[in-house]
Amino acid sequence: MSIGIVSGEISNLRRDKRKKRRKINSTRTLISIENERNIESLKDFWYKLNRFEDEKTENGDLKIDLAHRLIKMPKPSWNNDMWSKQASFLPITFDDREIIAISSLHDGLDSLKSIYLKLMDLDTKDREYNSAYASSGVSLSSIHSSNRFKEEAPFLWDEFEEITLELIEKGNPLNKNKG
Repeated sequence: MSIGIVSGEISNLRRDKRKKRRKINSTRTLISIENERNIESLKDFWYKLNRFEDEKTENGDLKIDLAHRLIKMPKPSWNNDMWSKQASFLPITFDDREIIAISSLHDGLDSLKSIYLKLMDLDTKDREYNSAYASSGVSLSSIHSSNRFKEEAPFLWDEFEEITLELIEKGNPLNKNKG
């Protein structure tokens, strides 16, 4: 084998290694930025949701009032686009612990979205049920109104709060100060 061929092969290996390292670094950076943006968005959402917590409650139940306040706010736009688009590079970019931690962050955000949508659905169904009877001319005192929101909201609120506080406390799984 000639020295030129060996030198060319070594050069190709070095170039491929640099290219792989750049891809790993860019993947890590993109996902870290996405995580940070999601956490900051969650913190902002949580602050806005709770900034008037000291106010008097409408019906005496703070959790129901907070759940109503939650569904009146626009749903946060957390995303995992970079995480999904970079799937083929995840095993070479992150260790198992990091993959589990980032997946846990996205699972938590998905759970928050699910609770938000469940609360909206309960509220909508209660309103539709109660207004259907009201518009039909039936005396409201003679029918049982739907109170599923009031029955389920406190438990859903507790779950939403617990997940949110845990995600905020953990922060970005790729933050070097964690762990």
